[in-house]
Amino acid sequence: MTVYYSEKIGLPKTDPQRWRLRVNELGRQYWDYIEKEDLKNDPQTPYVQYLLKGDEFECPIPEKPQSAFESARNCADFLALIQDESGVFPCQYKGPMFMSIGYVVACYFTNTPIPDHVRTEMIRYVVNTAHPVDGGWGLHEWDKSTCFGTCMNYVVLRLLGLPKDNPVCIKARKVLHALGGALATPYWGKAWLSLLNVYKWEGVNPAPPEMWNLPYSLKIHPCRWWVHTRAIALPLSYISSYKSQMPLTPLLKELRNEIFLQDFDTIDFSKHRNNVCGIDLYYPHTSLLDFANSILVGYDKIRPTWLLKESNDAVYELIKKELANTEHLCIAPVNAAFNTIVAYLEEGPESYNFKRLQERFKDVIFHGPQGMTTMGTNGTQVWDTSFCLQYFFMAGLADLDEYEELIIRDKRIGCFPFSTKEQGYTVSDCTAEAIKAILMVKNHPKFAYLGDYIDEDLLKKGIDGLLSLQNVGSYHFGSFSTYESTRANPALEKINPAEVFGNIMVEYPYVECTDSSVLGLTYFREHWDYRRHDIDTAIERGVKFICDAQQEDGSWYGCWGVCFTYAGMFALEALASVNQYYETNEVVRKGCDFLVSKQMADGGWSESIKSCETHTYVRGKRGMVVQTSWVLIGLILAKYPHKEVIDRGVQLIMSRQKTRGDFDFEAVEGIFNHSCGIEYPNYKFLFPIKALGLYSKEYEQ
Repeated sequence: MTVYYSEKIGLPKTDPQRWRLRVNELGRQYWDYIEKEDLKNDPQTPYVQYLLKGDEFECPIPEKPQSAFESARNCADFLALIQDESGVFPCQYKGPMFMSIGYVVACYFTNTPIPDHVRTEMIRYVVNTAHPVDGGWGLHEWDKSTCFGTCMNYVVLRLLGLPKDNPVCIKARKVLHALGGALATPYWGKAWLSLLNVYKWEGVNPAPPEMWNLPYSLKIHPCRWWVHTRAIALPLSYISSYKSQMPLTPLLKELRNEIFLQDFDTIDFSKHRNNVCGIDLYYPHTSLLDFANSILVGYDKIRPTWLLKESNDAVYELIKKELANTEHLCIAPVNAAFNTIVAYLEEGPESYNFKRLQERFKDVIFHGPQGMTTMGTNGTQVWDTSFCLQYFFMAGLADLDEYEELIIRDKRIGCFPFSTKEQGYTVSDCTAEAIKAILMVKNHPKFAYLGDYIDEDLLKKGIDGLLSLQNVGSYHFGSFSTYESTRANPALEKINPAEVFGNIMVEYPYVECTDSSVLGLTYFREHWDYRRHDIDTAIERGVKFICDAQQEDGSWYGCWGVCFTYAGMFALEALASVNQYYETNEVVRKGCDFLVSKQMADGGWSESIKSCETHTYVRGKRGMVVQTSWVLIGLILAKYPHKEVIDRGVQLIMSRQKTRGDFDFEAVEGIFNHSCGIEYPNYKFLFPIKALGLYSKEYEQ
């Protein structure tokens, strides 16, 4: 059993037997901590037992697999065991180390009590993810220590109640000071600290709310930016322009003395707007951005009060639309925390909007063995469930009676965001993969009786939406982005203020999103004639983009998974769906040869998260199950002719399978904005099932 650092230093922990995960029919999930007297009447689900007990989780032990199909089946049995009754596969979607600061600051700013059991487990998580050598924190859990990560998580620990003389705080404070102190934290960090009144707003580059009132016809209008960027810029413009900050408390006075290298009252914060620690600076300012900021600083001093009020009233109207459209979840926890503070300032603590936002806090914090943290979204429900359905069919497992219940538990159709219907933001690849999954169920003879549950008109509307997301204008023709088509010139990246992220200002094209969209459209085309010409055209354009996006060495760069192995799998599968294979297509041949050239001595594939940062393939130390599965899926579907290469990969996967059928977490699987890792816990089940099942169909039958 793993002994975590928090336990070694004697930090308290909660009783794992008292935790319950609540999941409703729409996939909403949140944690309860029940009273001891209720334990017998409210038993833990197998999933919660698995998550909190780890290797001590007791479950049936299958016979040792003698074939790839039996190995896939054992993994499927384990996955079925930890499926929630609603049909989803809950998981702790964790990794970024700048999410919990929003939750904690929003609670502290608005006088919202954090329950003791949540406080205890959030402290555990932050402590257990500290760098094992220096004690700091990075942008994500597997990163080197950075000023941003260390400063934000130090503040989180102090606000949650860890004393400054605790060894964890002493060690982290030393790292923070060595990195320049809070003055060197990036833009978002400066904003959070200013809200807490431990930094001053004159040291933060301005985000004028007037920009939201500009004519939409202007190519720089914020509504043309990438949806996550504008969702954060919206409330941040309100907060920063009003220079909102909370009253100074004794704890905040202490923090003023702890996070800087000099006395707080001697600091001229206006000179530190562009002061960012070099280790954090993934995307430096352009001279254009610095010039624009200097102009806006001057404007901020002369802006009429009436104009500020009018602009922020308009901003809040847009925020209220975001709240209504997402059932107060917002697109993600960062902008949700900012929106909570704005609602508190604008409407007060007794208002409907603020109370609903408070209630939604519990949707984005998730418990696990290391403790509780704020996730990247409110879950991965639709994304993971879509993959599960598809891969059971592709692996031949859907034909087996014992998996019928797993496949049909969730009869709700039409929800194609990343997480839940309530959150509501449609995503291109999630839409495509969900439609494909539903059609696999609909068109399989074994599940013909489910036809009444599947609204064909709603599926057609999903296709309409998917087609509308393809880029057919001046930018990235034929590609698919994430939430919407590209609305503005990528040159807007020259005013990217984030400093720690690249490519966040507009909707960029993604090979993976384009691949999934092509897969969804080709599968739909096989079964329906609806909008046949439009779909044919979209597929042709998408395939051309995929081919054009291939790099000279045969690789594809992945933006949402680590990294070339991930994108290569999707690209090869998309090309296979239009009958392009190794022996018949040069692009496919180059793609396969690139991946094969990276096979390791143990037969597997291993790629470091550094690949995402450097845009070059960086090997890990040994083959990994998930990335080996990705490559095998691509090679098998591409009809790669050298079976011995594939055999060695399959052998590695089977050798890593545990006796109960599951696989260990080996390394972070996901990435976003080129620099921040994020974990997809269900990938270690889903992709091995698909790889082993495809291998069995191709070579064992």
